[in-house]
Amino acid sequence: MRNDPYDDVDDVPHLSAKDDDDDFVVNSEARDRTKVYSRTAPVVKVKGPSTGPLWALVGALFIAFCGLGWWSFQQVSLMEQQLVATQESFARISEEAAGRLQDISGKVVATESLSSDGEALKQRIKLLEAQLEDQDKQREGVEGQQGSLDKRLEQIAAQTAQQQTENTQVQEQLKSVAAELAALKAALPDLKTAQAEQGKLDAQIKSVAADVATLKKQGNASAAVERLEQELMVLKSEQENTPAPSAGGNTAEFDAFRAQVTRSINTLNSQIQNLSQQLNTRR
Repeated sequence: MRNDPYDDVDDVPHLSAKDDDDDFVVNSEARDRTKVYSRTAPVVKVKGPSTGPLWALVGALFIAFCGLGWWSFQQVSLMEQQLVATQESFARISEEAAGRLQDISGKVVATESLSSDGEALKQRIKLLEAQLEDQDKQREGVEGQQGSLDKRLEQIAAQTAQQQTENTQVQEQLKSVAAELAALKAALPDLKTAQAEQGKLDAQIKSVAADVATLKKQGNASAAVERLEQELMVLKSEQENTPAPSAGGNTAEFDAFRAQVTRSINTLNSQIQNLSQQLNTRR
């Protein structure tokens, strides 16, 4: 049975009990007692329900759908306006972002340029540092060479000073020898009694000549030694050409002259020996 206009109240099922449903077996008498007889139900005409509420509901739904459509249209319009505003804002933001990107790109390019310049500057600084290190090493080497040269110059200066001192001493000795020779040359013409000392004087002169020859063989004889040799040769020639003293000469004067000549020759030999030793030392 349905609660709608198509409900058929005449189609009612019969109520009856079947034997199969009994739990126990009954006899015919009991069945007669329990048998139910149905009676025909009266026919009742059911009036169909009113459709007014349904149409009201349909109208309300239609109005609701219209309102929903209008609201949706308003929302769509509002969303379109918001979308347009959003697009305009996005375009403005895009333009600003593009400008900022250009600025950032310019800054990045400038930064890259500065970075490249900084790298080049770092490379230049490293190159300059390497050059400075090389110059420091060269300067240290030059300073070491300069120190060696200074020491060498000091040694040379000391040797030069020593040689100058020795040369001064030699010059003084040569001057003394020259003075002695001059004294001998001045004294020889005045003496006429030197024949007795001729042999001794010749021997001494030969000794002096031998010393001079030895100095010349050493290869380091100076001009003063050669001049001394020449003066000795002149002295020897003068001595050889000196006449013998007369018998009536003054013996004391001759002895004095002989002693003076002997001392002079001894002094001359000593000085020449010293000169030879100094020359050998300088060598």
